Amino acid sequence: MSPHTVPRFEIADAVRMAREIYGLGTEARPLPSERDQNFALQTGAGEKFVLKIAKSDEARRVLELQNAALKHVARHAPSVALQRLVATSQGEEIATITGAQGQGYFLRLMTWLEGEMFVHARPHDAVLLESLGRAMAEMDLALQDFSHPAMDRELHWDVKRADLALQYLPLLSDSQQAIVRRFMNAWEKIEWQGLRHSVIHGDANDYNVLVRQGRVAGLLDFGDIVHSATACDLAIALAYAMLDKPDPLAAAFPVIRAYHARYPLTGAEAGALFSLTAARLCLSVCYAAHNAQVKSGDDYQLVTAAPAWELLQRLDAEPLHFLQNSFRNACAPI
Repeated sequence: MSPHTVPRFEIADAVRMAREIYGLGTEARPLPSERDQNFALQTGAGEKFVLKIAKSDEARRVLELQNAALKHVARHAPSVALQRLVATSQGEEIATITGAQGQGYFLRLMTWLEGEMFVHARPHDAVLLESLGRAMAEMDLALQDFSHPAMDRELHWDVKRADLALQYLPLLSDSQQAIVRRFMNAWEKIEWQGLRHSVIHGDANDYNVLVRQGRVAGLLDFGDIVHSATACDLAIALAYAMLDKPDPLAAAFPVIRAYHARYPLTGAEAGALFSLTAARLCLSVCYAAHNAQVKSGDDYQLVTAAPAWELLQRLDAEPLHFLQNSFRNACAPI
């Protein structure tokens, strides 16, 4: 997560790379991102693309993992809209470019997906929430038999490694630390060997989920793909689906039920689901506190922090067994 590895290219660089590497005459504008650098491109004919420049220490095999997973899900879950890779003029899916200081970066071009981000879509009614659960189930079903040499990697956003975020606990207030410790204590009791594992998307946050006509249509950004507990994918989606809701649990239940109807959770997964969800919120606020120090000028790094804290505080007011049982029981009517 070092800020020194984040690419720092200008809009003019993006336009030049599109022309020289992909043979496209385009306009460009920057897009927000945590670790890499993205530009939205548009040709004179109206075609849209996303130019993705990976951080300088990104391993090529991780990008190959992302590319392979994109293709796999496209074949096995056609109902989920995904970006497609666009090859360079030389037929390469991954190009190499050089920064001003001589650093090497990997470059990819992807098609643009039309839709409204989940965070901006309204209303967040049962129809939308159920469609989120179905989309995540379709994604996880498609990935259950997918494997790749780079899938077993240490990723700080992996909910299975949520304890890595605790190094930033001292950046939080005493009351905030108490909330994080309470939910992370429950996370520590998860019996991981009893949960199914597979490659997961790993980042169904409310800026990566696309909505069309009141339903979830697709997902963006495979950058956090990793081999982990399968239920973590649903837990991540739930963490963001509950943000800014007058009744967070009522928002979670349609997502859980729809997922479970398409890809049934095991008893162990249903029992661990709330703790996985709360752990995602905890690691999110811990990393936000860290990013507030190292990336103080980048508002995108803190976009979820305030609503996540509000949600954690509301959940902290409830008995833990009530929360865990509520998530477990959401699967019962199916």
